[in-house]
Amino acid sequence: MNVRAAIARALREPLVHFLAIGAVLFTAAGLISGPKGNAPGDAITISEGQVAQLAESYRLLAGRLPSREELTSLVDDFVTEEISYREAVAMGLDADDTIVRRRMRQKLEFLIEDANASEEPGEADLAAWLAGHAADYRLPERRAIRQVLLAADRRGETIRSDAEALLARLKSGADPSKLGDPSMLPSAMPLTTEEGVAGQFGEDFAASVFANPGKTWFGPVASPFGEHLVLVMQTEAGREAVLEDVRDKVRSDLIESRRDQARDEFQERMRKRYHVRIDWPKPYGDLPATPDATPKTRRVPEVGE
Repeated sequence: MNVRAAIARALREPLVHFLAIGAVLFTAAGLISGPKGNAPGDAITISEGQVAQLAESYRLLAGRLPSREELTSLVDDFVTEEISYREAVAMGLDADDTIVRRRMRQKLEFLIEDANASEEPGEADLAAWLAGHAADYRLPERRAIRQVLLAADRRGETIRSDAEALLARLKSGADPSKLGDPSMLPSAMPLTTEEGVAGQFGEDFAASVFANPGKTWFGPVASPFGEHLVLVMQTEAGREAVLEDVRDKVRSDLIESRRDQARDEFQERMRKRYHVRIDWPKPYGDLPATPDATPKTRRVPEVGE
């Protein structure tokens, strides 16, 4: 009686019910799927293409194809990686992992972009793109300059008066190569954009040089290095670009635009399949509860920017 009573009490316990249901489900799954060793997820085939890709990757890094032993080791490591990946996914280690999520998104977007934007643009495509975005490709003004430096660390408080005295001599025809202080800066620059001049002498210097009419020696113009006397030797006005000027840039931008469009159209289609609700924290409660149904590619700032 004691044994029967104990069994009766056990059968009334929720834990026993839970274990019994689990056992039934496990048995049923085994009958439906068959032995675990035959499950499709347990089959791993390393294709000839994958082996060739491993060998080619080795060649690009080492400058030669791998030996038979090296290739065997590469394939063995690939098998280890594949098994580890599958086991990690089975354990749910990929869930809520930002790096994994971003990588999967990137792979999906690469597939979408390649499928929809892989066609090489023709001449008509490039010309049409340039015509529609002419302002983006306008060639800026360029200037060729000659400069004489008066170094701040050499001249001290007399730098301004020294510069004015040298400017008068230059305007009178003095040889600029025999004036000023030696430095590693170029004494002359060929036709260069304002941005290029700024890269050598600083933004303030470049802005002053490109704002001056440039008919004769002028200055002094300040830079981080001291004071400069400047002569604009040649000016090339800014102008609209023709295709040959910017062909590579136009091609790159057009292909990128096609990729953006393919990505945006795919996202628009996919968002129609999901019901998305955003529960904003209180400070942001006035923001829309649903995302944009027609998203456009835009740069999302990274944390820390």
